[in-house]
Parts: sequence; C-alpha cells; structure tokens
Amino acid sequence: MNPNTKELEREILRAFKCACRQNRPDIAEFMLAALEQLDQEQSETLSPSPRRALLDAFLEIANQKVGTKDAGSVQ
Repeated sequence: MNPNTKELEREILRAFKCACRQNRPDIAEFMLAALEQLDQEQSETLSPSPRRALLDAFLEIANQKVGTKDAGSVQ
C-alpha cells in the first residue's frame, strides 16, 4: 500500500470513529464502506498490512455495543 493510501485509510478510520461517537450511523456506514473498499483493494496486493483499519472499525462497533473502549486501537 502506498503512503498516501495508508494516510487516507487512517483519516477514514478517524472519521468513522467520530461518527460512531456522535451517534451518526449514516455517516459511519459510509465511512465503513470506504474502509471495506480500501481493504478489498489491499487484499488484492501481495503485501497486506498486518493491522488493517477495517479490523479497527469492527472493534469500534463491538466496543460501542458493550460500552467499552479498546485502549490499543488506532486513534
């Protein structure tokens, strides 16, 4: 993944988490779709990232459902 794409992925994840915290599921869903697209493109390459933003997004969803925060997630 090129550095510009990695930065884009981080920014989308940041916007996704913000939308979740502000109870905006419509925006969060849009950001999640963008992360899914980047993840799909990344899986088609030969060097997938060891920690992908899509997994962090799913962790954010799970944490919100149980009312906890994952201290190790990307901010």
